[in-house]
Amino acid sequence: MMTHAQLKMFITEAILLFVLGAAIVIGGYFISSDNAYNRIQTEYQSRFSMVLDATVYEKVKSKALNDFPEIDGVYIGYDENNIPKGYVVDLVVESSNGQDLSMLVALDYESTRISGLALNPAEGENAFAISDEYMELIKDKLIGKQIPIAFVSEEEFVVDDNTEKITLKGLKDGVYYAQRLFDDRNRYIDYVEIEVVGGEIAKVKWDAFSTDKTNQDRSEASLKGAYITSGLDWATQSYNLCHALLECQDPDRLAMKSDGTTDIVDGVTCDIRPFVELVQECIENSRAGYTKDDYMRGLDAMLVYLYEKDAAELEYINADDHVVFSFEENPEIYTVYNDDEVAVGYKSVRLIEAELNGTADTLIQDPVITPAETNEDDQNIAPADYDSSEDGLTPGGDAENQIITDSIDDLPMSEMASFVQPVSEAYDETRTVIRACNTCYKFLKEYLNWKVN
Repeated sequence: MMTHAQLKMFITEAILLFVLGAAIVIGGYFISSDNAYNRIQTEYQSRFSMVLDATVYEKVKSKALNDFPEIDGVYIGYDENNIPKGYVVDLVVESSNGQDLSMLVALDYESTRISGLALNPAEGENAFAISDEYMELIKDKLIGKQIPIAFVSEEEFVVDDNTEKITLKGLKDGVYYAQRLFDDRNRYIDYVEIEVVGGEIAKVKWDAFSTDKTNQDRSEASLKGAYITSGLDWATQSYNLCHALLECQDPDRLAMKSDGTTDIVDGVTCDIRPFVELVQECIENSRAGYTKDDYMRGLDAMLVYLYEKDAAELEYINADDHVVFSFEENPEIYTVYNDDEVAVGYKSVRLIEAELNGTADTLIQDPVITPAETNEDDQNIAPADYDSSEDGLTPGGDAENQIITDSIDDLPMSEMASFVQPVSEAYDETRTVIRACNTCYKFLKEYLNWKVN
């Protein structure tokens, strides 16, 4: 029979043995886990340090990866102070000929600029191989670039490799102007004036004057509370949009959506369609050397054709020398109709003047503005069915014949942050690496819940 003292000693020994056993198990677990962690970090170091030098790497776990089967893994690299340095994306993308390119893309954590590129070893018969020589040339093109990336069109753009600034080709220095030929429901006529200096858009102004000469211009009216729009006052929104154009130079890069708004210019909630279309007309006028004075002469030609008097004689000129007249009651002079007599766009003043003078055939191209979709203020233009700057599809025809003209890797061209030329004689190789970089952008956009910026 066990005494009370013996029972107490037995229980104490059992507890000590249990605690000791648990400590051994837990200690072994941590030692094993630590060894496993070290093995994983050693593997990560051997694979990723060539594109991103970091102390430790942590694998990203996100549901967003479910939408990107081409991505095998995404990792965040940290320095010795546990500060994130960048992302490493391990992925496989398909080349134009259906082969698989496996590679690593490293991106700076703050700017998401490309900081490193490396090919994974090519495996299998379907592997897409890039020579070391071509890969070095591609890296020279892409490292340091902001994603997403597209090939620049040599016909339309010039890229300064030092500043990454993009300018439109063919712009002639001078002051250029365009105004809408009809007023909106508030009796305002939008106008845009740009100044080109050294082949770049150096100044831009967007405002609207009222056909009621007693009213103020839209910007002044908005500052005084007489013209109300959602968000910031209209004058501030106009300033922000003009500044954004000076930065990007190309109105297509303002990412106008089919409803006329944009998400990429801070503080701008108004309909930017009048601005985009008028800037495009100014750009074509600049390329043609059709100055503001020429434009005013064109407006006079239209008035003389309709009323046998020019703007001054009709007293349609305000204190700012704008021709304050809406051609809304004369849509036939500026409207483009299809074979079914449906309005599908409108002509530029340059084209109208050339037609009135019988010289339209001498124009290199007919400057016709075709809006993507009209809003409630655009009473004279029939809406179209698409917005090529948003979805990249050409109108009409079956889906097989619709061509993506304004997008790359399912991203609108207006969203592109960098433009590069392909490596000479290595177009497919460059294009496939760019596809990998743009895939990284699409994942991060979803993972970080980015707005396009």
